[in-house]
Amino acid sequence: MARVGEGDPRWIVDDRKDGHNVNAWHWEERDLSGECHEELKRRLKNFTLLKEDNIELRVEELSDISGDVTVAQRKGKMMCYFELKLTLKWSAGGDVSGKLTVPEVDHDNFRDEYDITVSVTENDAASQKADALMRSKGRAAVRNVITNYFNGLFETYQIGKNLKNASSLPPPATKKETTPVGGNVKSGATATDSKDTEATSFSWKMRWRIPVEELFTVLMNEERASVYTRAQAKIDPRSGGTFEFLGGVISGFFVEVVPNAMIKMQWRLRSWPSGVHSSVVMALKKEEPGVVTLEFAQVGIPEGELQVVQEGWRANFFDAIKMVFGYSMEYI
Repeated sequence: MARVGEGDPRWIVDDRKDGHNVNAWHWEERDLSGECHEELKRRLKNFTLLKEDNIELRVEELSDISGDVTVAQRKGKMMCYFELKLTLKWSAGGDVSGKLTVPEVDHDNFRDEYDITVSVTENDAASQKADALMRSKGRAAVRNVITNYFNGLFETYQIGKNLKNASSLPPPATKKETTPVGGNVKSGATATDSKDTEATSFSWKMRWRIPVEELFTVLMNEERASVYTRAQAKIDPRSGGTFEFLGGVISGFFVEVVPNAMIKMQWRLRSWPSGVHSSVVMALKKEEPGVVTLEFAQVGIPEGELQVVQEGWRANFFDAIKMVFGYSMEYI
């Protein structure tokens, strides 16, 4: 038996008036159910899953979600427990529509191919074709959105890790929403309550004298990106797909991809605090044959990072594309 004042310090909890959970030894938990439900509804609203064979599969809305999401810690170890049921409305243009049901996704299977049932309203040829595409590829895109959300949550709360000298659960993430000049894009970035992660934003407008299809391909093709960034790029060019540039210095996932028209990303630098992403939107607008305007906006950049982000976009992307491929481009 240990003497008084000796032994494992995690067991030694003095009589504290502030009720502090010393060394995170006692069970402590936080209910994130409401936050999770709202964020998944936001991410899946009017979400393009894919475009193929003249069919655009879209999730119109997450019409129903139920279940609990809890993060907890005990003896300094972070844990997350959740079990959700989701119902989504989907469409494929015209009168084609249907429903997706996720009977159960939880903390054990959210990275696996859990069951998603598909139903379609009509039984005509167009509906059956869209139904087949949803079953073969659309469900995987839905799983990607859910997986990416919980991967970010696990990173933010360091799930599965033992926190040395922890005293309580990390502070909850709070959303920072800003509007770039001349735009109405809302940030999906999260940051802790610290001035070091106070969000900033910027926007640019460029005129490229190349076909819109060519500009979209250059931005979304990993072989070309590896050339103009002079480093390995990994791009899964679809809604819900992930990306890495400069050997992992930049990473994130695509929120929405509309070929030759729109690219929306959750984007971060490796050096940023864990769980912090910014939102990037690139809108491609064809002015005339061979001329396209690129409207670029980025919001949710941590304070003090704006200049390095802007310089990086110019040096490694836009100016590099112009120089390497000899395209005509001007900032307007």
